[in-house]
Amino acid sequence: MTRAVQDPLDLLRKMQQESMETAPGLPQEVQATTYWTGVGFRVGDMFAVTPLDQVSEVLPPPDMTLVPGTKSWLKGVANVRGNLITIVDLPEFYGKPSVPMDDKTRLLVMNIPGLNTGLLVNEVLGLRHFDEELERQNLTGLDDPVLTHLNGAFLRDNVLWGVFDMKTLAESMSFRHVAA
Repeated sequence: MTRAVQDPLDLLRKMQQESMETAPGLPQEVQATTYWTGVGFRVGDMFAVTPLDQVSEVLPPPDMTLVPGTKSWLKGVANVRGNLITIVDLPEFYGKPSVPMDDKTRLLVMNIPGLNTGLLVNEVLGLRHFDEELERQNLTGLDDPVLTHLNGAFLRDNVLWGVFDMKTLAESMSFRHVAA
């Protein structure tokens, strides 16, 4: 009995064809949801979130040295790892009650070039992730002094999180004018 000799190239093509016919399909490409991420915190009774790139550090309030002749919301200056940081009580800046110095109080060190400032807030609530398409909200109709530095908001579980813009705060004359 003689066997017919097959061309190796034809054999490879046949194997490839059979393989393609029986191979499972590739998974479908699904559009992943994009999330906006920021640092969540509380200014008095308002919940806020700021972009990650606007905060360089979060820490407990350091020991502060008072600066005479300044507005009451400027709580002083502090040495943080060899850098002199101006400490601002953010709720008091907006006319709200001053931040109580307790276990929840935190200092958000602003990541704004040329400005070494930390903002005292009532509480830092960690990283927050929001679906921009589903949770973005309009702020018209709200009345709060913090709104001047918010760029929209997100709504999650009936909590409105204002998107706090530290850059516009740092540029405002009322924030830069600290003399009493």
